[in-house]
Amino acid sequence: MLAIGRLVACLAAAALILGSASAGAERLYFGSAARDSTVAQIFQGKIAYSDRIQGDLQLPSTGSGPFPAMVIMHSSRGVVATIRDWARMFNDLGVATLVVDSFTPRGLTEQSAERLTFPAGVVDSLSTLKILTQDPRIDAKRIGVIGFSRGAVAAMNSGFERFRAGVLGADGAAFALHVVFYGGCTQYARTTGRPVLTLIGSEDDFNHPDLCRKVTDILREPGTTAELVVYQGALHGFDTDFPRQSMPMVQNFRNCRMLQNMDTFETVLLDGRTLTSAQRTSYANGCPGYGAVRGGDSRHAAAARERVKLFVGEHLGLPR
Repeated sequence: MLAIGRLVACLAAAALILGSASAGAERLYFGSAARDSTVAQIFQGKIAYSDRIQGDLQLPSTGSGPFPAMVIMHSSRGVVATIRDWARMFNDLGVATLVVDSFTPRGLTEQSAERLTFPAGVVDSLSTLKILTQDPRIDAKRIGVIGFSRGAVAAMNSGFERFRAGVLGADGAAFALHVVFYGGCTQYARTTGRPVLTLIGSEDDFNHPDLCRKVTDILREPGTTAELVVYQGALHGFDTDFPRQSMPMVQNFRNCRMLQNMDTFETVLLDGRTLTSAQRTSYANGCPGYGAVRGGDSRHAAAARERVKLFVGEHLGLPR
């Protein structure tokens, strides 16, 4: 463990401020993108770093480091108990965790989640990666990211090279692996080549498994390790302990089969048709329906945790 003076110097260099956090964790505050940031701003290097977000850094209780680490990106529910459970699981494996809170510092909740753009969430994850690479207690080459629903988009897209370079520069850091829970399957691009594990329920109303299958196949083409696990009968949010919830007025996307190439911005359907800009707008406006269901499933949650343990253990080089 670092001496106090060295720790303070390290955090100051990384532009961090310590605050209150859950027992044993360090609350970090750091700069990230404006909540309305766009893809164009990221790709053009014109990000406005006007927001401050926070995260709780927890080191494993044993060992002296430098530790491998996992960045954890929450869903539209925010930092709920399940997110903390994932952090404890990684800590028990000897992995440090940084649970990112993209909502609270921005005054957002599940009801106002749409005020934070998905590109801004990607910048949040990559800004967190930069912070961790500057901490000598962390092994900069062994930092992965896991995300859920909205956070899954950040977990996936942070591996797209144009996003990574737009935030961290051509020679900047890259995540060692990406774990994507029920989200992040509507876009693809050239990646950093780091391994990707996607997990989704067959009955997900927000992300159709067929899109995840297609994206997984595309990621594999240049030789990237990309794995997909589909849990039969599972809903959106299957890893949580939340009860089944019907949401009749919420849009669902079970009939949407559209993918966008984030390098060329070409939009295609799963049947291979390429859409013009007008056709893309028309399709996007017409494919969603109303009525969705979400909820946890203890059996699938347990299976997913074991699958993630294996994936993270293999690609972060954890002892068996």
